[in-house]
Amino acid sequence: MAVSKRLQAIVSLIEGHCLADIGCDHGYVIMEALRQKRIQKAYACDVAPGPLDNAKRNIHLHHLEEQVTCLLMDGIKELPSDVDSIVIAGMGASLMIDILEQGKSHIKKGIHFYFCPHKDASLLREYVSKQGFRIEQECVVEEDGHFYPIMKLVYTNTPYSLTQSEILYGVSCRKDTTYSLFLQKEQEKWKQIVAHMPKHKRTEANQRLQILENMRRQS
Repeated sequence: MAVSKRLQAIVSLIEGHCLADIGCDHGYVIMEALRQKRIQKAYACDVAPGPLDNAKRNIHLHHLEEQVTCLLMDGIKELPSDVDSIVIAGMGASLMIDILEQGKSHIKKGIHFYFCPHKDASLLREYVSKQGFRIEQECVVEEDGHFYPIMKLVYTNTPYSLTQSEILYGVSCRKDTTYSLFLQKEQEKWKQIVAHMPKHKRTEANQRLQILENMRRQS
């Protein structure tokens, strides 16, 4: 089974006994986490029958029926009580926030979450910090010319504040070559944006560039 760099990076952060993959698609995260013995059992969850059927076929193909249960369900509201780790990936931050908002009354302290938003990661960071999800670790993976942030969090029910640089570019982020390249590309992008803006409208964009300059010096 070929697993992408992005999914490998998600799996590398996973710890726990029972994992739920929300929007499981083909079930690759679960199967790889089981193969690496990072979990003992899992629930493959999806709101759509088609993706769930894909996961069922793969789970059967790899003889994992005793360890993986497939659930047709929406979000995290009806997750079994033995779940201690939750993966939500393959969607934008706004949809992730909707899932958390609809299911937040069912989230127990100490549950770990693993997020990989396709876009608007800053919205997700701002939301989770205000809702009491502590970001423990982040990394950035490049795949097919796109940079993906991957986050490991634990629910504490204690809100806290993030700096603007943390909201925009990550908390406790692994400072490796990929992260340095990501910051470089962001800086180049914002320089182009500033160059095409009227001078009287450049204040916010220049602040973004200053944040990036400071972060690149630290990385």
